[in-house]
Amino acid sequence: MSDIDRRVRESLHEHAERTPAASSLLADVHRRSARLGRRRRLTALGAGLAAVLAVAGVAGTVAWPGGGSPSRLAAQPPQDVHDPSAGLSLSPPSAADVPVFPYRPGVTPAGGLAPPVVSVEAGWIVAYYEAKDPVRGADVTVSVGAGRPRFAAPAGPVGESPHRLRGDRTATLRRVSVTPAAQLSLYWQESPTRWVRIDTDDTLTDAELVNFANRLRPDTVPAAAPFRLDLAPAGMPVDTVTTSTMSWRPAGGTGTDADRISCTLIGARPLTGPTTPVGRYRGTLRRTAADTTLTVALDDRGQSLVVRVPARYPVGDADLIRFAAGVHPTEQAASAGD
Repeated sequence: MSDIDRRVRESLHEHAERTPAASSLLADVHRRSARLGRRRRLTALGAGLAAVLAVAGVAGTVAWPGGGSPSRLAAQPPQDVHDPSAGLSLSPPSAADVPVFPYRPGVTPAGGLAPPVVSVEAGWIVAYYEAKDPVRGADVTVSVGAGRPRFAAPAGPVGESPHRLRGDRTATLRRVSVTPAAQLSLYWQESPTRWVRIDTDDTLTDAELVNFANRLRPDTVPAAAPFRLDLAPAGMPVDTVTTSTMSWRPAGGTGTDADRISCTLIGARPLTGPTTPVGRYRGTLRRTAADTTLTVALDDRGQSLVVRVPARYPVGDADLIRFAAGVHPTEQAASAGD
């Protein structure tokens, strides 16, 4: 027997007692596979969730189950509403421009939850909590927005049932029966302008999910902004914050590409055509009937920054370059698709 064979044999004996029973191993593998697939989608900071949630701005105060003092959400339509036809107006950002998530769990699934990854998608503030125990635990996503949630076409049979929450609120529990784990969504209206939605899988029982909702507590968890900004679009609320993107839209806008001004970090892209200085970097500026884009080569990071301004916002070259030069990636920033 070779030395390698001996070490493998010793390792198998050492870990034999901790090996899962054959009767449960396949189910555990399926559940783990489903969780990893869901985690890959959710670690994009809610990007998939945005497509199925109602598009609405985040404004006003938040109430939570069990009462208490409301938290103020930072991503609010400013009082000075910007007129897009007047062109792109820039101003220094304020602390109130950083969206915050207003809750923290008062109870967690088995094994606990990792600190939340907070993002903003189409005006919804989304907190993704990863399960610390990949088998017994459950990932949980909590979303706060101004409109009733919308759901994509289900992949399996759907059932809904009402459940009573504290404060005489009634929540709807939606179950989509798919394998290897059913998808659970609990949603309810907190106030005339506030809806809350919790997504997980059937690792949690219905009662445990309702208890999770009832035990939410007030908090202020800032979104992990990918950029530090010297300037931001004036009079426009934040629409999206992910690890690679920040965008803004006019108050009351639809949040479509025709509305959004965006800054996106991508993998390194060679510059083609004439270049212009953008701070200490260089970039290329292109104009089409749909938009104006400035692509900046961040050579020291091996990445590129793309700043896009829809055609509805008239903007001069100097202002766009000034805006882009003040977009500084943070430690949390990652290229889109990473």
